[in-house]
Amino acid sequence: MFVDPGEHRVEAMHLDYEPASQTVSVGKGGTAEVELAMALAKSEGSRAAGTTAEGGGSVTGAGSVGPVAGQPAVPVEPQPPPEKRSWVPVIALGAASAVGLGVGIGMTVLSRNARSDAEGYREQIRQANGRCIEPPSELIDTCRDVENEAGRAARFGTVSVVGHAASGVLAAAAVTYALWPRRSGPATHGVRVLPQPNVGGGGVVVVGAW
Repeated sequence: MFVDPGEHRVEAMHLDYEPASQTVSVGKGGTAEVELAMALAKSEGSRAAGTTAEGGGSVTGAGSVGPVAGQPAVPVEPQPPPEKRSWVPVIALGAASAVGLGVGIGMTVLSRNARSDAEGYREQIRQANGRCIEPPSELIDTCRDVENEAGRAARFGTVSVVGHAASGVLAAAAVTYALWPRRSGPATHGVRVLPQPNVGGGGVVVVGAW
């Protein structure tokens, strides 16, 4: 700052410190340097602020606020980076879902073929005007074939249902894992999605800790 020659009062103020001031005399063409010690408003310590006054119509000043001598530094808690998501489970669940779907489709085809074979044997029995309850000797083998093919169709159908259900459950688990929000901090909680296939159906088990 540029000021007129004479006495001038220089004051430093800060919200966290007590104001400090000093009166200096500046002659024409002269300069005056001022150092002010500012005490903390609520704790011990001081800071230095410097102001330079230049006579002859101007004063140039500069101030600085730094760490207080003798005061312990406040530690800053480091923030952990967001948890990186591993895509290995998504790939594994997706692959298992594809396998389950393939098994389900294959078992469906086999079940339909076995059912078709059983219907063919039944048609042979009907054309011979026979039945499988106390069948004649010539139809015993055909009735046994009907029973065998019907059993195979039922077993393949059950495996087909399980395969399709497992495929859907695994696909849902993969999507849930991929879209579940990532944690950004210490692992104080967690959620796991587990497939639960059963005979004739399936589901998803969600295990969490908070």
